[in-house]
Amino acid sequence: MDRFDYNQPNTRERIAARRRARAGQPHSRRGSAVRAGPRRAMGAWVASGRLASLLLLIAALGALLYVATAPRFTVQAIVVEGAQALHPEAVATLSGARDQSIWLLDTAQIVARLKTSAYIEDARVSVLLPDQLTISVSERRPEVRWQSGATLYLLDAAGRVLDTDSSTPLTDTLVIEDGSNRPLQPNDTVDPDALALGRVLSLRLPAELGLRPMHIGWDLSRRIFVTTADNRQIIFGTSEQLDSKLAVLGTLLNDGTAFTLLDLRPSTPFYRNDAPPAPQPAEATPQP
Repeated sequence: MDRFDYNQPNTRERIAARRRARAGQPHSRRGSAVRAGPRRAMGAWVASGRLASLLLLIAALGALLYVATAPRFTVQAIVVEGAQALHPEAVATLSGARDQSIWLLDTAQIVARLKTSAYIEDARVSVLLPDQLTISVSERRPEVRWQSGATLYLLDAAGRVLDTDSSTPLTDTLVIEDGSNRPLQPNDTVDPDALALGRVLSLRLPAELGLRPMHIGWDLSRRIFVTTADNRQIIFGTSEQLDSKLAVLGTLLNDGTAFTLLDLRPSTPFYRNDAPPAPQPAEATPQP
């Protein structure tokens, strides 16, 4: 009997095909196209570590937001170092840093604000967590009092106006009187050579020539001049050739030369005497 090759029925495959057809799913020999349910997808996401990474990211962002905005990390304590002429609280207020976020402070801007004060020559700023700001300042020192009109100003050695001075000057305090009567403001400057010459004359005239100035003045035409107790005026101008000027003045004083005005500025100094002549003693009337 001949052997016939029949197509053997694949009962299992046909049954599975019918089931897929009833479910509305296409037949595929490569695998099922069934999508996982929400629980299964969530489980796979947790197993992959993505959920943990998301939670860590949210926690980190929350912590960063808290640190950036929490009152604990705003400037509350301001420590000021090096301030003597200025009150530390005035320096702290000038910085404008109180209650600012310590993370957002612009230290360069704070230094710029501090240096708007005529007293502050330089400043350094540092922060210390959680809420402290340290300010170190280098101050300009008042060296000379400069009087213009009825107002007395404090000046440093470079001629910078620091502030007005409402205190009464001591007798040994150098005051230079400005004959121009111009008003001045903090951070304005005056002639530094005039300041230096005024200081030198206030020391050398009494020590070397025994001459104590009643006052030292300045104006645009004469520059520095000195008025003595007996109302003699000595014009020095600038500090150029000061030793020669002092030598000429010393010679006139030693010779007893009378003068009311002495101008030491030209190469050939000159003087004049406008004082009235001293009264002559009356001649004795002869007795009869």
